[in-house]
Amino acid sequence: MNVRQITDKLSEGEIARMQAHPMWEACHPAASWPDALTDPRCTASAWHLMTAEAALTLEIIVCGPGPLAFSEEQLLQAARPGIAGATLRFGLLRLTEAGIVFAVRKGWGEKLFMLPLDSFFPWHSTIMEIHRNRDAVCTLQAVDPLTIDAIEESGYVPPFSLQLLHAMAQLEDAGMKFTSKGVLTKRTIAKGAEQLYLEDRTLTELLTPAAAPAAGNAEAAGAYPPALLFVLETAVENGWLRVKDGAFALQNDSWQEWLGEWPIRREGQLFRQLLSVVCARNTAAAACAASLCSLEAGVWYRLEEIEAGGMERQKLLAKPHASTIDAWCRLFRQLGWIENGVDQQGKAVVKWLLDARAESRMTEFRASEPVMAESNTARQREHAENADQAEAFGSGAVQLTPDGDLYVDMSCSYRDRWKLELIAARRRTDHTTVYRMDAGSIKRAGGARWTSDSIVAYLERLTQDPLPDPVRAAIKQGMNGYDDYSDPKSVVSIQPAKRSYETVPLDVYYEPALGGTYELLHDRMSEKHLFAGMEEVPSMWLKQFRSYHLSTRRDMMEQALSWRTTVKLNCEGAVTLFVPERIVDEADGMWAVCGHAQPKPETEPLTAVKLYPGMWEEMMLVLPVPPVNS
Repeated sequence: MNVRQITDKLSEGEIARMQAHPMWEACHPAASWPDALTDPRCTASAWHLMTAEAALTLEIIVCGPGPLAFSEEQLLQAARPGIAGATLRFGLLRLTEAGIVFAVRKGWGEKLFMLPLDSFFPWHSTIMEIHRNRDAVCTLQAVDPLTIDAIEESGYVPPFSLQLLHAMAQLEDAGMKFTSKGVLTKRTIAKGAEQLYLEDRTLTELLTPAAAPAAGNAEAAGAYPPALLFVLETAVENGWLRVKDGAFALQNDSWQEWLGEWPIRREGQLFRQLLSVVCARNTAAAACAASLCSLEAGVWYRLEEIEAGGMERQKLLAKPHASTIDAWCRLFRQLGWIENGVDQQGKAVVKWLLDARAESRMTEFRASEPVMAESNTARQREHAENADQAEAFGSGAVQLTPDGDLYVDMSCSYRDRWKLELIAARRRTDHTTVYRMDAGSIKRAGGARWTSDSIVAYLERLTQDPLPDPVRAAIKQGMNGYDDYSDPKSVVSIQPAKRSYETVPLDVYYEPALGGTYELLHDRMSEKHLFAGMEEVPSMWLKQFRSYHLSTRRDMMEQALSWRTTVKLNCEGAVTLFVPERIVDEADGMWAVCGHAQPKPETEPLTAVKLYPGMWEEMMLVLPVPPVNS
């Protein structure tokens, strides 16, 4: 779930209470809750106002379950030995009070907690910055670009948006009717899949289909290659494809709107959607993606240093995640978002080609989310301005040779590229893409209701030059029999208004990212509920650091285990904090307690110890909250 999905389920009183929480005071007036949750500047300010317990708990959540729902017990198990469960439970309480973590339930299941997906990256960035300022080991060094060598097999890879455009064009050309099994034909699937540089195995290393796809979706999950399935779901998610009469139908208005977007916004939207889908399902991938997204765009970094920094930040976990940095880099490389190379020592280096640090804020989590009515007009006006800019940016970006070859520069607008896909045959995909006007492509243009005059007029506008006579003649000849049609301007299959569309038989990858199956819990916990029976426990156990009878020492240790709290001990004159884990009864009637002693300084490794009751003198239970009636 994301912030907006959660706030939509809150009452006005609950929203006002969280907005008034002292943790967000430093964000005013620039931002207020809930917007502060997705703003790295606000998360950085709030971090310094957190209690130590809340900060520790949040760091374990970010490094552990991340944006996935977790139970209280899973949180306690995720923390490394020596961190008291009581500390984490108290920290979790403080985080829910501040509106950072939320209690949810799925169906009739147990109570879970969740960090909103679009707040995960800002919090991760804040924690990383804290560590960089404190620990030199976490500091990444930029690599001199003059020392970088390209990898031989690392050629041009078009950005994912362009791969998607090419795939959609091939799907449209091949026909998108379903077979009796409700999927595209094998020929159509093959034509769409061959346009993608994204490899199936690269995608599935980070993202696997839902364990139990919705009814009717299992067939789709098995029929399509994973990369093409992800493209189809992305197209459906953004409203570019709908199902009607047993076929996918291209939705021209939304498709043309996206094609006309400013390139940075267009690529950023796809980047955020990919992150949201993967991170909503894969905890290890979420943490590593956040590490990569913290890197500055256009700067080379060594992969081994990125890996080391990620592992350093997992020291609070009992079981660190396996690194997925390399898998992410392969994926981003195949999507045209990262460039890779080697330095003079032969070590792998990477460089962002887009601003992942800015895009990972994920302020536009889902294209299909409703927007406030008052913002619609401004948003439509912005889209229109973006489209005008993109069209102007693409002017003069195409050159036509006398033999019918079209050389398309990288600056060519996507709306023009889409039309070229429909009226010409793409011969080469590179920084300069090459199309050819041949008999087959001209015939295809006629089938798309172009005329020879409309093709000539369009190409002359695009190239800003009169067409060579041989090309003009070839178009005229190839369009025999089609010139009775009129140019539909958009040159796509425009869907009539007021048509009802069937449910799309997909939602294999995107479904878990919806978060709609979670119910938000509104019950408020108190400190008393965290430590059951506090009123019945002798107050001196919590207030007085003193010596107790051996039997009382066991009672206190059992109470500490029940509360999962820390015990303060005086062992041979040295006062230490001890986190008990279990009591061991021995054959001779003796007993001992096993656990971890917290070292001083805290940077030193933890010590696993086994203590007999005669090995300490004074003792006292330590809770993160004041004792009752204190």
